[in-house]
Amino acid sequence: MLFKSKGNKLAMITKLAVVSALTVSIGSASYSIPQVQAATSEKPAVITIAGQEINWSTAPFVMNGTTMVPLREAASALGAKATWDAPTRSVVMYSNGDTIVHTPNTSVITLDGYTIQMPEPSRNVSGTMMVPARFLADAFKAKLTLNSTPELATINLTPDQETVMNSSAKTVDDYLQKQGYSGLALVAYKGKVVLKKGYGLSGGQSTTDPDGVSRIASLSKSFTASSIMKLVEEGKISLDDKLTKYIPDFPRGDEMTIHMLLSHTAGFNSNFTRGEGVTLQDTVNEIKTKPLRFEPGTTFNYSNQGYVLLAYIVEQVSGETYGQYIQHTFLDPLNMKDTGEATPESKTIKGYVKDKATDEWSEAGYYASQSGTGTFYSSLDDMMKWYRSFANHTILSEQTIDRMFTPYSALKPYGYAFLIKDVAGKHTIYHNGSGTGYATGFTYNLDDDVLVILLGNHYGMDIATMLTDTQTLANKALVK
Repeated sequence: MLFKSKGNKLAMITKLAVVSALTVSIGSASYSIPQVQAATSEKPAVITIAGQEINWSTAPFVMNGTTMVPLREAASALGAKATWDAPTRSVVMYSNGDTIVHTPNTSVITLDGYTIQMPEPSRNVSGTMMVPARFLADAFKAKLTLNSTPELATINLTPDQETVMNSSAKTVDDYLQKQGYSGLALVAYKGKVVLKKGYGLSGGQSTTDPDGVSRIASLSKSFTASSIMKLVEEGKISLDDKLTKYIPDFPRGDEMTIHMLLSHTAGFNSNFTRGEGVTLQDTVNEIKTKPLRFEPGTTFNYSNQGYVLLAYIVEQVSGETYGQYIQHTFLDPLNMKDTGEATPESKTIKGYVKDKATDEWSEAGYYASQSGTGTFYSSLDDMMKWYRSFANHTILSEQTIDRMFTPYSALKPYGYAFLIKDVAGKHTIYHNGSGTGYATGFTYNLDDDVLVILLGNHYGMDIATMLTDTQTLANKALVK
């Protein structure tokens, strides 16, 4: 069967038999691997990189429904550096701080230690190592578009244009890889992104797209507190209002204020029943039956219950659903198009949980939460817009933000949906969260405008330590 590539170069692809070793070149090195038996090619393929034709040494082709492409040439065209590692007899490729490894004649590619299983093994064709185009694209986070007819497969690979890997953020990237971090990460200095990257897998055999959206867990609470404070600015709510003003039959609600709910000092326990189909009203009714853990106003106790009640109050005062109010009050003005309340149909990166018996990660089920606490999803770019709106007083007044960034308990330096601390003498706000399959957080050095966002998709990661360490590394690398 004849295939035509650039320059009218013809390549004959037929059934291959196992023969003596062939010499294959990777970078400047050459090595010998056996030529392996392959099924008959089904049809030719035209593969371009960023719309440009490539003078392939061996023409791409479709076999067993999989489009095969020369590994070294495709990797180079996608901006990677490929070398041959003789001790392991593997091809090692480097791209945007990632290490991608493939052993010839296997169906496995590893990305920073994460395994991607290809549908077909690589094949030595006339001295050229051929690999499945789709999985090579995924390993390099390239975009793949396909137009297939019975006679010809046409594919374009667009190199990764979403990852940002500035040399100034290398220490942060190295640290996250060493920690086995999985998910989305961003570092920005004075509004300029110096690191924006996806780590690990995001579901099935897919690598994590830097522009992907993730559940943000308790980072959602900042939207709840901001909604209340916007209503305070408008004179529709007072921080001294009693809970009974909005829920008249709430037990001991006359001893609790809006301020206490915001600052986790109302005395509530933390949690409640979670599940799909549980309404906000259902959860409010359940909280009414729960005993208090502490006397109202006496101490700090982090409580999801209190923030559910705040979401309910937003709905009562605004006349809109919690999600609708946040949409038009914050998300639309800030052009946060990749943010909203999650449903089981939301296209977020998959979360993972670890099986304690096998120590293996597996995809988690749907993360069910309740309005006010952890229902939102977002992207790195959107969360950067959100946090910088506080630094720039874009949505809320400076006076309001100062209130939100003021600690109200000696036990925990918690304001309204934000924790406050000094890191090496720098005024820093932060928060972290977790939910089925996710571990998230952010930290923001306000003095020097250094922002770190981690939207992790491995439940149980020590995200608090990672936030502290990445903020310290970012401060050291960026602030001169």
